[in-house]
Amino acid sequence: MLVGQVADGLATPLVGIAIDKLNIKFYGKRKTWHAIGTACVAIAFSFIFHKCLGCEDSSEMVQQIYYGAFIVLFQFGWASTQIAHLSLIPVLTVCRKKIVFLNSVRSGLTFVCGIAVYILMWFLLHVYGSNMEPLGPGDSRAFAYLSLIVIGTGLTFSILFHLMVRESSDDELRSQMDEQADLLGPKPTQRTIKCWLTNTKFYMVGVMYMFTRVAVNVPQVYLPLYLTSSLNLKKESIAYYPLMMLICSVIGSFLTRPLSKFAGKRVTYVCGAALVMGSSFWFQFQPKANACPTYGATALIGAGSSIMLIMSLSMTADLIGIHTNTGAFVYGSMSLLDKISNGLVIALVQHFHPDHCTPVDCPTAKYYRYTMSAIPGGAALLGSIATLVL
Repeated sequence: MLVGQVADGLATPLVGIAIDKLNIKFYGKRKTWHAIGTACVAIAFSFIFHKCLGCEDSSEMVQQIYYGAFIVLFQFGWASTQIAHLSLIPVLTVCRKKIVFLNSVRSGLTFVCGIAVYILMWFLLHVYGSNMEPLGPGDSRAFAYLSLIVIGTGLTFSILFHLMVRESSDDELRSQMDEQADLLGPKPTQRTIKCWLTNTKFYMVGVMYMFTRVAVNVPQVYLPLYLTSSLNLKKESIAYYPLMMLICSVIGSFLTRPLSKFAGKRVTYVCGAALVMGSSFWFQFQPKANACPTYGATALIGAGSSIMLIMSLSMTADLIGIHTNTGAFVYGSMSLLDKISNGLVIALVQHFHPDHCTPVDCPTAKYYRYTMSAIPGGAALLGSIATLVL
């Protein structure tokens, strides 16, 4: 996990700079890097969820090096794909309402894909998984089949994206800005990386985005452990409880546009953060005897984190504005903060993880309960404070 976060963190700003510097007129620099990233992700995913080829019986160190190499390749590809895709939004439109809409659709479809993956996971565990509790090596076949389905589906839609979406060249963008100069006033100077690094708002948006990603990512990592360790649910619960979270994330993503239009982006963000903080209290005091109400907590954190994420992306797009010449650098910098913060949080959680469980007392169960309550709720609170002072 930490190797992947570090690799992704190092790749994101470098990829962002490379995207801004590259100029491919006949196809588009952002779509080019998206294609490169897609190829890297497909290759890496094909090996990560399968047995070590030629080294299945080798030492643990050899297998760590083998899988670590593909994880680094995956993280580079993922960074290229995500930054290229995000930086394309301000290029497609300068209208802030349309930017919010595109971010909502993007996030909503991301959650829909997550729903499909969890449904497939639930089905494959029933068909190909072992009968042992909890998850173990006997379930590896189910994960291998899932990875192949995900790769095939992802490649299909990536090809459709490249065929159907046209990226304007830098010359075309400059021409459009000149045409709108009479409406928007004098055309401002395009910002350089040095200008961004001396911009206070750049850092404030980065802090807000960093806490947002912690509030979004940590529950996705530790919700399965909370369900199986703290509530003693069956292993199938790691599919249908997160499924509820993703369904509510889709609902939340499509509520952001009318909410932001009515109350503004900052207030909408704080409302989403309030839902996450409410779910944190719920996770902390949820009794083990009756786990059904946990659906309510997962619904709250799903909708709230979705609203926070979309608003943070929209405010990042607002920060970029018409300065699309260095937009990929901005998204890469935000992603760098995201990876560093999440990597440190997860590393600290694992470092302080209890070592043992006894029949009388199991500190692990309490530990995951505290993790699911304190970290997302605290990140949502700090993200709200950063948003309000912007």
